[in-house]
Amino acid sequence: MEWGEFILALAAFLGSHVIPARFREPLVAALGRRGYLIGYSLLSLALLYWLILAAGRAPHVELWPQWGWMRWLVNIAMPVAVLAAAVGGMAGLMAGFALWGGAHLVANGDLAHVILFGLLLAYALFGLAVGLRRGVALRWTWPRLALAVLVWLALFHLHPLVIGVSPRP
Repeated sequence: MEWGEFILALAAFLGSHVIPARFREPLVAALGRRGYLIGYSLLSLALLYWLILAAGRAPHVELWPQWGWMRWLVNIAMPVAVLAAAVGGMAGLMAGFALWGGAHLVANGDLAHVILFGLLLAYALFGLAVGLRRGVALRWTWPRLALAVLVWLALFHLHPLVIGVSPRP
């Protein structure tokens, strides 16, 4: 399929973030706020996972080589990204996605991953700007800190199994 799957996955992921803005109110009315958020989050995660896998299956067009220090950058950025998402509300989530996208953009120098992580970084920075205008309320609680540690450990250890690439330098 060459680039076809990647383009389709990218269109589905981006579409899922544009279309719901038009139908959010009727969906919230039908599903409730919590039901809408759970459904939308699950859909977004599934489409993101498909997009990441499709980027890995796209033809490899190297734009820059991958050096060992780049994986260290990702391994330093990811705990901070997960922590920001866990304690910072929507702005923290967007900051976490921006850190994730930016670090992975540097570490993955092939065309498909540059498109993927470059777009995710840009979208997250836009979301962060919107979130910062609404204000940031940090919620430093032990359960949130423990959750951040557990999520980061899961991402690190499951990365080879789920994504197919080890995050270890």
